Amino acid sequence: MRIAITSAAVLTAAFAATAPAAPASAQALSSGDYAQCTVYDRDGRNRGLDSVCLERKRAQLARLQNQQRFTSAPAPYNYGSTPCPTWANGGRGFSYTVYSNGAAPPIAAAFDAVRDGRPCMPEPNIRLRGVP
Repeated sequence: MRIAITSAAVLTAAFAATAPAAPASAQALSSGDYAQCTVYDRDGRNRGLDSVCLERKRAQLARLQNQQRFTSAPAPYNYGSTPCPTWANGGRGFSYTVYSNGAAPPIAAAFDAVRDGRPCMPEPNIRLRGVP
């Protein structure tokens, strides 16, 4: 009988050691949260913390962490960082490109060439020469 109780206690302790302790540490309030929830009297003396305010802050933290847990990472930014050259469709860039090695082009709005093009930022503004 003692062997069964001892093995159950060992298993429980092993499981407790491997289980994550995130909820207790995840809702830690910062010093700014405590400063916002501090209550003062008319003379300016500190009277303590508002428990309703602290619970509201903890609920906001829990909601934020729950929301971050279920959202995925943002999509990578595939647009080029350089403006499209003027010879590439008047600065607006080409809507597609074909790579000679057979690779698929990245998802982008504009390319600087039809063959082996690089992503670029389109400049839709037409620059006209002014009237002298």
